[in-house]
Amino acid sequence: MPDVSQHQPNHHRRRWNIFAALLLIILSALAFAPRADAAPAAAGLAGTWRVTLALPGGALPFGLEVKRHGTVVSAVLLNPPERMRAEIATLDGDTLTLGFPSYGSRLVLRLGADDRLTGEALLARSSGPVTLAVAGERGTWRFTPKPAPAAADLTGRWQLAYGTPAQRGQAEFRQTGNRITGSIQLPSGDYRYLAGEVSGDRLALSTFDGNAATLWTATVKDGALFGAQFTATGSKSGTPWTARRDAKAKMEAIVVEKPSVKRFAFRFPDSQGRMVSLADARYRGKVVVVTLGGAWCPNCHDEARFMGSYATRRRAEGLEVIALQFEYGDDAARNSKLMDSFAARYALPYPLLLAGQPTPESTTAALPGFGPVKVYPTTLFIGRDGTLREVHVGWAGPAMAELNAKAKRDFDAVVTRLLREHG
Repeated sequence: MPDVSQHQPNHHRRRWNIFAALLLIILSALAFAPRADAAPAAAGLAGTWRVTLALPGGALPFGLEVKRHGTVVSAVLLNPPERMRAEIATLDGDTLTLGFPSYGSRLVLRLGADDRLTGEALLARSSGPVTLAVAGERGTWRFTPKPAPAAADLTGRWQLAYGTPAQRGQAEFRQTGNRITGSIQLPSGDYRYLAGEVSGDRLALSTFDGNAATLWTATVKDGALFGAQFTATGSKSGTPWTARRDAKAKMEAIVVEKPSVKRFAFRFPDSQGRMVSLADARYRGKVVVVTLGGAWCPNCHDEARFMGSYATRRRAEGLEVIALQFEYGDDAARNSKLMDSFAARYALPYPLLLAGQPTPESTTAALPGFGPVKVYPTTLFIGRDGTLREVHVGWAGPAMAELNAKAKRDFDAVVTRLLREHG
């Protein structure tokens, strides 16, 4: 038998070298592997998020759905039943920017290692840009993860008293379990799609459409609602409101006014500086609808969704539409970009003209004998003979289904009547 004792040291040395090499590989892999607390960030921003805006009166929640297809990212704001797609969504690393150029607003959201979102919202307001802190976490709940059993079913129609002095309004709610959706209509317009919950005797509703942001809270007591409404620039105490159930409650979302003048004239520039006048040959012998609004106005956005397709459909019959835009501030270049974005978003086939700012002084100067404009949008109907026939003040958006349907019927009835006339 050969003597192998002299070969044992080399054998053990080779085994140790192999073990050391394997240990080095394992340690290196551990050193460069993602930490446990960094793993969620690597998962990316895709998914459904509960996002909140820090209003002076409390946190306003809304839903956000983010999808990614390769390098393309899309985002949808969730205010059930509405799903509103962000006009622009860009991703830079773990930073998601959502742009709403038709409002002149944006959100910047950063994904942290804790799988939470932080950032800020830059919103357009009459006093200037407003910045609000934003936070987010994954989930589909709105106000509380586990609300208490609802003390009441608030489904139905409610008569509102809002503010001091009180404005009369109307609310429509639909409740299933704790979840509640609906909207609130005031003489100044509706508050779009509100979504929230009833937890015990507490009602909470919110909406955010990229710029417009409102939070409504109330206590249910003796069959009535007593609460406050909060906005991005409002006070911590909010605006008081009360409501009582009234199935027969009715309000006119649009006030029909008798024209204060028979004729009026204007001449304003479009976004390219081209001057447009009501006296232009294009409008002679035509029925002309003049909308008074602004990109900052959420109800004007809802009206534009209807107006764009309607104007296209009836143009061959002799209908023309002109939008007079009253925008915040005196930065003409900024406001021209806003008008272009607004027109592009809703594929508007008619000119948008920069007429001034949404102040009593500016609107009175823009429309002598007619101003000041009190409610946006306001719509002017001009007959084929060039006379102002009717004025509609206000609008009801799709969140107020019945009032919205009536607003469109009434609008169509006036236009149809005027188109049948001969100038």
